[in-house]
Amino acid sequence: MQTIRVPVLVVGGGLTGLTAAMLLAWRGVSTLVVERHPSTARWPLVRGVHSRTLELLRVVPGFEDDLRASSPRSFDDYHVTIAESVTGRVIAANVHRHRGAKGTYSPAPMSNAGQDCIELVLLRQARRLGADVRFSTVATDFTQDADGVYATLHDLNSGAKNRVYADYLIAADGGRSGVRESLEIGLHGLGTLSHLMLIFFEANLQHILGRPGFVAYYLQNPMFSGALLSTDDPNVGKIGVEYDASHESVEDYTNERCVEMVRAAMGIPDLPLKVLDARSWVMSARVADRMQVGRIFLAGDSAHEMPPTGGLDSQAAMQDAADLAWKLAMVLQHKAGPRLLETYEAERHPVAEVTTARQVANYKEYLRPDRGGLYGTDMAADDVQVAFGYRYRSAAILADTSDDGQPTEDPLHPTGRPGFRLPHVWLEWDGVRVSTLDLAGDEFVLFAGPKGDAWTEAASAASSALGVTMECYRIGVDLVDRDAAALARLGITEHGASLVRPDGFVAWRSRDDDANAADTLMDVLHRVLFRNPNSCEASKPGAPSSHDGDNLTFPVVIPSFA
Repeated sequence: MQTIRVPVLVVGGGLTGLTAAMLLAWRGVSTLVVERHPSTARWPLVRGVHSRTLELLRVVPGFEDDLRASSPRSFDDYHVTIAESVTGRVIAANVHRHRGAKGTYSPAPMSNAGQDCIELVLLRQARRLGADVRFSTVATDFTQDADGVYATLHDLNSGAKNRVYADYLIAADGGRSGVRESLEIGLHGLGTLSHLMLIFFEANLQHILGRPGFVAYYLQNPMFSGALLSTDDPNVGKIGVEYDASHESVEDYTNERCVEMVRAAMGIPDLPLKVLDARSWVMSARVADRMQVGRIFLAGDSAHEMPPTGGLDSQAAMQDAADLAWKLAMVLQHKAGPRLLETYEAERHPVAEVTTARQVANYKEYLRPDRGGLYGTDMAADDVQVAFGYRYRSAAILADTSDDGQPTEDPLHPTGRPGFRLPHVWLEWDGVRVSTLDLAGDEFVLFAGPKGDAWTEAASAASSALGVTMECYRIGVDLVDRDAAALARLGITEHGASLVRPDGFVAWRSRDDDANAADTLMDVLHRVLFRNPNSCEASKPGAPSSHDGDNLTFPVVIPSFA
């Protein structure tokens, strides 16, 4: 049996796992992905790459162009309606709250490509960058100790088995995560919300819908509730219809019944159509109690399940992967201490909670206004705030003001406070229009005011000493701020500075100058990167901190799972 050595093992090759693989490979980290299914998704079970997610993914050269080519009509062209049926009474039109003037919230256009297209693009880019992605492969017999994670890989086609040793494991194996269950991580939340039949069908939709791009109808029909979504094929659609599992079963949805439900959803009793596929799905709202145990991290649906109403479910999953990718890379490449990895759960777990609550509130509003008692329906944060204005709190965020306790802020009125996404401001760099967010994404970035030379000099010295790449820009000098909005949005004066992480989040800022700028910034980087201040070296990469020992006894033996 061959033994494979790899820094990161990813269990699950869907949106979450492939996002992690692409971003890790782009950052120079060898990654092995194993997926039990024989290929990427056949159907667009979910749709879209949200603008915030695309900000994180477009740093990979070629990804955005590849995504656009895979679904050329999918960018910034979508229509969302609440109605009794597609051709019936309209209850509310243009309800998608992520919309807004192009470039208002983000420099990245939203893509409405289907999951089938997105996964193929992620796979293509991940493999181009060197990731090893294996389908029809099951991971079993996991163990974990202080030095790494061990597993057996079983090729379902050839029957061959290999042993793998990894520094870390990302569990991206879905809502029925065997990794999560084997680690005995509990779940909390509402649990099952409903059962649905997902039906893919072919019909003359171009004539019925009468518009290009992505179309979604949330259906509040007197006889049923559900949704219709268009796909990248203009004449193929998907409906999801809720059913009562206590009175119906999957077997009741014969081809004839599926045809009947599609016609009811369309509001056309004699619509000619062909059913292409039908499958059941359980809609849940639940969050894992933990997202990390030792060297194993839960990401995507293994960490949180939520209704798709609002489109933030898959986005939260891919953003989990993006957060892990930059942190794992910095630890494995000796640029940060291993305690940086503890900030994954501290930062992403609250985002999972607020996003799940928002999606549940949307489910009630869009589909089931008759259902009371669903938490999150009165939450103050709307879709835009949850999508763009969510907050991180962790030891890697150095706050400069008192904490108001809010989980989000209004992205149209950003404060620039540490813990929030870098405010999106249009600037000019060498004559080219760029967003502040376009300048982040690789490693750390320091934005300074026009008189913040002391900060840029300090950043150059600190990054050289610590071996961390840091780009520096002086607003008004290196970057032209024609709207004179950047300093106010970043919350700094002409002498101040803002330190931005690779994920576009503000880690620290100084509103004004500092007589000891060099010492201050060096101390900030030591704290944010969990570096030993008495040495220019990070701690041994991959070693769990002493904090891990409070909750984990090695080795952890994980029984077999797919």
